[in-house]
Amino acid sequence: MKRSFKLLLTIVLVTILGFAMPSCTKKNFDMDRLSDNVVYTGSFALPIAYSDIAFYKVIDLMDSTIELRDNDDGYLSLFYESYVESKPVQELLNVGNQTYSQTITLSDIMTKATRAEASVHYSTSETISFTMFNNQNDPSNKAEIDSLTLKSATFEYSLTNTIGKTTKIVLEFPSITKNGRVFKDSITLMPSESTFQKQLALDGYTIDLTQTAQHWNEIPINVSIDLNFATDAPPTGGTLGFTVGINDLKYSKMFGYFGYHELFFQSDTISIKLFKDNPKYYMERFYFNDPKLTVHYWNSYGVPSMFYFTELDTYVQKVDQIWDITSSSENFPMSETHPFFVKHSSSYGTEALDSIYLDKNNSNLDQIVPNRPHWVHFKALAATNPGAPGIHTHNNFITEDSKLRSLIDVEFPLWGYLYKFTYTDTVDVDIANYTNNLPISRMAVLLTLENRMPVESFAQIYLTDENYRVLDSLIDNPNSLVLEAAPVDANGRIINKVTTQTKMELTKNQISNMSNCKHLLIKLYANTDGALQGRLMKIYREYGAKANIGIEVDLDVENASDIDNIGAKNLTLK
Repeated sequence: MKRSFKLLLTIVLVTILGFAMPSCTKKNFDMDRLSDNVVYTGSFALPIAYSDIAFYKVIDLMDSTIELRDNDDGYLSLFYESYVESKPVQELLNVGNQTYSQTITLSDIMTKATRAEASVHYSTSETISFTMFNNQNDPSNKAEIDSLTLKSATFEYSLTNTIGKTTKIVLEFPSITKNGRVFKDSITLMPSESTFQKQLALDGYTIDLTQTAQHWNEIPINVSIDLNFATDAPPTGGTLGFTVGINDLKYSKMFGYFGYHELFFQSDTISIKLFKDNPKYYMERFYFNDPKLTVHYWNSYGVPSMFYFTELDTYVQKVDQIWDITSSSENFPMSETHPFFVKHSSSYGTEALDSIYLDKNNSNLDQIVPNRPHWVHFKALAATNPGAPGIHTHNNFITEDSKLRSLIDVEFPLWGYLYKFTYTDTVDVDIANYTNNLPISRMAVLLTLENRMPVESFAQIYLTDENYRVLDSLIDNPNSLVLEAAPVDANGRIINKVTTQTKMELTKNQISNMSNCKHLLIKLYANTDGALQGRLMKIYREYGAKANIGIEVDLDVENASDIDNIGAKNLTLK
């Protein structure tokens, strides 16, 4: 006589996101207490998939370039960032090589010199003008430097002497000093020497360019010449020429007025992968209540500066167009005629911080975001001393490390709604490993979900073979709710979790397909609660869900003693 037996078994398999240790429970039966009229019952319960995932990890999987942070209000925001900075200050405000040349004739020397019986002493003071880094022919924009300290520089000078007498030359620069000592050098040329060259390091020297009548961009040079000759052979002609240069100049700090100077910025494209098509994730409709674009500045230039965008745009996928990002804010710098005046350092060695931002109240960001932006791109221009022409305030300063740095933040606070967020993934299973050749009379799929989010979900589960070919589906009505939204308080934060359980009885054809199943293809459709009505929700870091999928199996066997045989052949766990 054929009898129906139900066995109890618990198996937990490794799945996508987590695993549990396997266990097995086997009923003990007292066969002496059974009669032919008694039906021996038990049950198989095979949990085949388990997952516990936080919502923020799903977002992170959608876009690895994103930074997910708790914002000031305690819930989550998505951040995309691009960091740019000005070129090194030595490239932008470059003080090039400085050169000065002079030729003195013997006639000039003899006319102005102090003479002795066999010598002549001559001295003169000259002015060397410094060539600066912008247009020196435009008085309204002329850089006027008060002083600079040299990180490194080379002083080079060369002499030519055709007078033919012993000549001593002393060059003194009273405004170039180091540790209180004036920079000077001397050389003596013998009658047979007509040329001479020399190099000296100026590292660590300070050049004061205010010690002339102009009070900027000039340094004085004192030249002293002594000629020595025999009383019966005075010099009769010739010239003494010299060239001095300060070359390869690198400053460690500089003070004065630097004039109007443009600094260009061009960003790399800020890619926003969250809104790109993905075979696993897709959002049909979404709304972020308060998207923001913030430009943060760090300015270590001690120079008044302005900043404005020459380009600010985004590629919008939904309409396949590039849109300008625009602003109605009086504080946002969208053009040359409407710049932003950046805070600057007010004391040497410090850095000024500043920021400007766009949001839904002063820009078109709320129109752009629902249309799926893929990237944000900008070009910008900054300029020093943008004030009225002709007003030269000598309070500018820079160091060798001065920069205008900028961080562009694109922020999407997770405050809004999602409609038809689609998640697709596969789970590897091999149910035949446990059910092959078993006399199965009934099978059901058990789905238990624990929801810690204000999100409701619909689902479909497909059985596929080893080639991911769909064999069957398990849920008759994919529009039936399988995950109920957790209730929230007035601030949009969940009050408690919600657990739902679903049992799906399988047909004979589905049972057969289940035995051939190698993968489960899971498609989940989720909406935040009240999305169609525009209800706004906030997503917190602790939001997430748990899912358990299992099968329940009934067996028909001829004899009660076959229970142990079935267990030995089919239900051994390894």
